Amino acid sequence: MADVIMKHSKAVIALWLVVLVCALPFGIKSGDVLEYDMNSMSGSSTEASDGQAIIDEHFSNSIDLSEILVISYSSSEELAAAQAIFVEFQNLMDDKYGAKTTVSNYGTYSKGDPNVEGILMIAIANNEGESWDIAHETDNIRDLVKEAKSNASAAYPEAAGLTTYVTGNDAITYDTENSSMEDVSKVDPLSILLIFVLLGLFFYAVVTAVVPPAVVGMAYGIALAAVYAIGCLMGVYYITQTLILVSMLGAGCDYAIFIITRYRDERKKGLSHEDALKTAIMWGGEAVFTSGISVIIGFAALALCDFAMVRTMGIILAIGIAIALVAALTFIPSLLNLVKDKIFWPSNIESYKRVEDKVQNGGKLGVHGHLSKGSKRYFAWLSRNTHKHSKLIAIALVVLCIPGLYIFAESEDSADMISVMPDSESVDGLDLIMTQTDGGTIMPTYIVLEMNESIATVGSLSYSGMSIPYVIWNEHGLDPATMTGAVPAVMKMTKDIDAKYDIVGSISGLNSWQIMYMTVESALGTTDPSTINHVLYEQMPSAVKGYVGMILAIASEQDLTHIDPTAFDKPWNSYVVSGYPLTVANIIDGILNVGTGILSDDGQYVSVMVITTDKPMSADTMDFLAELRSDLHDGDESYDSVYSSIWSASYVAGSSASIDDMSKDIEDQFSMIRIVVAILLIVLLFFILGSYLTPIRSIITILLSVFLTVALTHVVFEGLMDTPVLFLIPIVLFVVLLGLGMDYEIFMTTKIRENKIKGMNNDEAIDNAIKEAGPVISLCALLMGGTFLTLVLANSSMLKELGFALGMGILIDGLLMVGYVSPALMHLMGDWSWKGPGFLTRRHGLNPDGSNMAVPAACGAVPADAERIGGEMPVRAVPATPEEVAKYKQECYSEVAVRQDRIAALNAEVKTLTDNKRIGRLDEEGEKELEAKRSELKAEKESLREFQRKSREDLRSGKGQ
Repeated sequence: MADVIMKHSKAVIALWLVVLVCALPFGIKSGDVLEYDMNSMSGSSTEASDGQAIIDEHFSNSIDLSEILVISYSSSEELAAAQAIFVEFQNLMDDKYGAKTTVSNYGTYSKGDPNVEGILMIAIANNEGESWDIAHETDNIRDLVKEAKSNASAAYPEAAGLTTYVTGNDAITYDTENSSMEDVSKVDPLSILLIFVLLGLFFYAVVTAVVPPAVVGMAYGIALAAVYAIGCLMGVYYITQTLILVSMLGAGCDYAIFIITRYRDERKKGLSHEDALKTAIMWGGEAVFTSGISVIIGFAALALCDFAMVRTMGIILAIGIAIALVAALTFIPSLLNLVKDKIFWPSNIESYKRVEDKVQNGGKLGVHGHLSKGSKRYFAWLSRNTHKHSKLIAIALVVLCIPGLYIFAESEDSADMISVMPDSESVDGLDLIMTQTDGGTIMPTYIVLEMNESIATVGSLSYSGMSIPYVIWNEHGLDPATMTGAVPAVMKMTKDIDAKYDIVGSISGLNSWQIMYMTVESALGTTDPSTINHVLYEQMPSAVKGYVGMILAIASEQDLTHIDPTAFDKPWNSYVVSGYPLTVANIIDGILNVGTGILSDDGQYVSVMVITTDKPMSADTMDFLAELRSDLHDGDESYDSVYSSIWSASYVAGSSASIDDMSKDIEDQFSMIRIVVAILLIVLLFFILGSYLTPIRSIITILLSVFLTVALTHVVFEGLMDTPVLFLIPIVLFVVLLGLGMDYEIFMTTKIRENKIKGMNNDEAIDNAIKEAGPVISLCALLMGGTFLTLVLANSSMLKELGFALGMGILIDGLLMVGYVSPALMHLMGDWSWKGPGFLTRRHGLNPDGSNMAVPAACGAVPADAERIGGEMPVRAVPATPEEVAKYKQECYSEVAVRQDRIAALNAEVKTLTDNKRIGRLDEEGEKELEAKRSELKAEKESLREFQRKSREDLRSGKGQ
């Protein structure tokens, strides 16, 4: 790979730019395919989704609360002004949208006297369905509300001062979309600025600070085309676009930095540009590739979820990381090959060496020098103390994790999507509705009943340009003689549910004017129709009261401009319209059942609407749903069993039920997904590292990071901010952190293994890895953790929680676990960290027991197999000054590492030339180059052996002491 990239650097860069240009037109349109309503992205078939499908297909008159105008009033005069605003608004909507919308009075609601204080709710129905997007008309509708207030204030001065909100599902969707765009506009620049500052301080270079985020930006532009393509097929939840940018910025910059840093370090050791770049690609590239694959596995596992929201999130995040990974492995090395050391402008390799010399030998230090000195001191201290206090660190980890695990186990996650919505007019309107009426008014729960057969004939009659529904019950719906059938059964069920649960504010099921008439007649002890009809009229809900009064007025032949319900003095079975064989009961039953969306157009389905006193998706509402489902489905005493002769199936549907099903199903599925991710990562690390225990140890430390982070998130958001932690947070955190957090484990572990291969014993390899890889790993953790933490500035509490959890998880894993815990545990494990099957360990220069196959004798270590380096078992010198000998050994390690890197690079070149010769692609010049490279390789090997021999003699004779 190194040879290909170095030979075709310009072509690689050109190819990336061509792909970017082709992708941008599609990426720009990615916002068009984003979804903002989680309910629309369920994907999986659940009880709630099946019930909602029945409502969508069979109930043409179901109440549409997609957009609602809410007007608050605090006096009878203001109520009159609110009514005037409604009239003006209705006219303005008719003028602008015509038949596309229907504006209707949804009634007045109040916790007290609705004539004195409360809210007027006005429903704005979308008559075009999905063919017309009313959500994006929200701003225009709000402008019409302002105009209506202005018009009404001419006759009602109070109208100008009334508070109004346009809310509802579509309005919430629109406000969420705008809030998301605002969040991106705030988060993106801050994330890029943070990356630029940290890289600038680390490299003390402007170009190096710009290149990683710029390359990730290029990869992000290509990834947006994937967002658009996938969104056209299955929809993409809006949060995904924010997460993919932050994830790619964090991970992509990590990968680029790791390769650039390795190149710089090899150049500082004295390697040529070509050798340094090859080493960076070979060793750094391996670590980056392994890390990237682990992240892709973590994200791709989300695609196993049935729910479209989670599935598309996993697919897109995996694609984004894959693009960033390939960019880091190809574009970055190609750029390095072309610009060479200029990438560190205005610094250069010589300036880096001078700074290090001043740090080691004294001299005037600038900003970069002080930062370098502080870094070296800290990681030298860290190296000593993780070694010296490894047992204490392990004990401290156990002590720290006990309360974290307790909080993790005892904390309950929330499915309350409303509580995490961004602040907006629609959310304020929703809050106002909940303060003046039952919390579930705007998002009811539905009990959908599938009847064994149709229970009524449903039709409509035309009166003065109005279409009025009517219902004629058949014997399965209501038998007048026996008073049996579906209607009394459903009325009995709704009455029982209303009486059983305090959380039920109101429940609207099937109703019969005949049954209600006879019930009032019995209760009042009178047969006077005028009295009975008046009482029934007063009992009607405000949403249908006007229509019922109109029918009573028509039946008594009144002037509709002055309706007096008491004037109707005929019984329930009187005829109301000449020419139609319909009674008052038939038409009022049509209004009560079909007009309100309770009875389907074919009489086959019933939708009982339950409005809870508590807000939708709250913990109490979710508990009620669980009990309601048990009442419907479980056991011989359930409603499904008792009324099996009337209905064949029942479903609990609605927004709360959908989220409840989604949260439970996702949690159940993630029990399997967690295991799959953990096993795949363990298998990946097993083959990459050739170790039995190190992959398991890595997974355990990351899992502890997850537990601690979830506990911390609950403490901060629930304990300090009184905001419930959404059920998605622990799920996404587990998968993301197991992928992204594994980056740092792999960076550190592969560096330790590299040191082992180059001849160091286990403890020396760990200490050296902390000093050399520790700074770049800490930088990467600060970069990725910082970019995620910028999400806490978002308006959406969901993004705040995701940003906090992911950011803190990355910092805990990258700085605490990888910085302290993993090295301490590997010190305690010793060579057990590297024990593995021989066919894997020997590929890495290790024996199955974890010892080195060929430890360089130059460093005074006893090799596992003396015959491999000459057969003689060297004798370790007993130093009089351990500090000086340790320094001498370290110089030996560095020199051996440089020589082995040269040999590895030459081996790769010889292999490539040999392969070309075998297939006949080598000309005469190539033959000469092959012989030269073979000679050079032989000389390097002999030189290394001589260096090992000489160094061994020096140690034996006491040199370096």
